Amino acid sequence: MIKSHEANRRHWNSQATTWEERLNRDGRWRRCHKEPELAFEGETLVTIREMVGDLQDKQVCIIGSGDNMAAYALSGLGAVVTSTDISEERLKLAASRAETLGVSIDFVRSDAADLGFADDSTFDLVCSTNGFFVWIANLSAVFREVSRVLKPRGAYVFYDIHPFMRPWKEQVMPIEMAKPYWDTGPFRESVDGSYEFNWTLADLLNPLAQSGLTLKKVIESPTQDPGFWRGSGEASDIDESLLDWRRNPRAGLPVWLTVAASRMD
Repeated sequence: MIKSHEANRRHWNSQATTWEERLNRDGRWRRCHKEPELAFEGETLVTIREMVGDLQDKQVCIIGSGDNMAAYALSGLGAVVTSTDISEERLKLAASRAETLGVSIDFVRSDAADLGFADDSTFDLVCSTNGFFVWIANLSAVFREVSRVLKPRGAYVFYDIHPFMRPWKEQVMPIEMAKPYWDTGPFRESVDGSYEFNWTLADLLNPLAQSGLTLKKVIESPTQDPGFWRGSGEASDIDESLLDWRRNPRAGLPVWLTVAASRMD
């Protein structure tokens, strides 16, 4: 396993319970198997349907599954879902929630850069969601594995924070840069030794295009949730004016990046 990925595995194992408590407060995981749009931002779910069609009985792999809301949502749409994550503790909690929801998902601990559990040409769709790439040290390795495990004409669809969001300090005003856009890391957390990466748009798209995947669509979207700008969607943080770029200049930039690619051979 890549050294930084192992450090990040330890981080997520130690933080699993804390994050699950936060998700319990949010509550969307209880509904997304019946309301799949809750699990995705931007036009991601529409794009998945465009790329794959009817999800009934389609073989789907979620890489870096994290909160597993995408896994619950796609399972609820009839897909045969394999959920993979580097953290065994998060997977244990996700499996318990799947049982609560009554959805059938196969949970596999795996580094996204090495999907050795899966044979070549296994999946109709591979998907990753927000908060995935920030933990990934080797994008080329991940995209090569995605290409390998996809069936011919299978699709990879991801959405994540747009790289244009990364350089800024968190306060709404004044708008200030925290770092150059091209300063991608790794950024090491001094407390627990985890590593983060702030990849540029080119960093994401170039290795994807070189991995055997064909780029089909790129979508840049604003957020519809004013709570995004306060760090959560909880009611106490809702301020609709934060969606107005004149009040909050960063709202004039894309927040979400959705990308669709396919394996053509």
